[in-house]
Amino acid sequence: MVISLHPSVPNTGPPQVDDEADVVKRRRLPLNEFAPGDQHLADAYAYWVTKRRDGLLPSRKDIDVLNLRPLIGWMHIVDTSAPDAADYRYRLFGTAIRLERLWDFRNFRIGDYPSKVYRQMLLEDYGAVAFSGVPSYHHVVAMLGYIRYSYSRLILPMAEDGRRVDTLLVCINKRTFDDFTL
Repeated sequence: MVISLHPSVPNTGPPQVDDEADVVKRRRLPLNEFAPGDQHLADAYAYWVTKRRDGLLPSRKDIDVLNLRPLIGWMHIVDTSAPDAADYRYRLFGTAIRLERLWDFRNFRIGDYPSKVYRQMLLEDYGAVAFSGVPSYHHVVAMLGYIRYSYSRLILPMAEDGRRVDTLLVCINKRTFDDFTL
């Protein structure tokens, strides 16, 4: 199922950006120490852990998004079946998430993201989780196209065969950080 970020806006390509102004900072945090404001992410991680069998990764069909109701609209599903992280594609992009204003992310390739610094962060983080099969939890602050973004992110790997990651479930929690800014 694909949900459009803005179904009424045609997919005309990425907006023009001024890469010189774009800045992204992130900090990786331990999975056993979710920040108090990230309870929905902690719950999503706990749910994902319950879907693992015999140390294997859960598959996409093992995850029922209705069990993640507080995050509906704040999740992405990323297809990682391509050998190159630049060719990973969003299969679902959370309807509550606003990046790059009115651009439509349906079937969007990570390698086509208009901001170089944000694209590099996605390639590194999504690629690391797809390669290792280990979830990742970050706090992210960014300035993209002169717009500030601040959020927590949980990246959960899924694999049809339990081993080779073919999908990422990315959960977002919009928030600000007193100790982490641009």
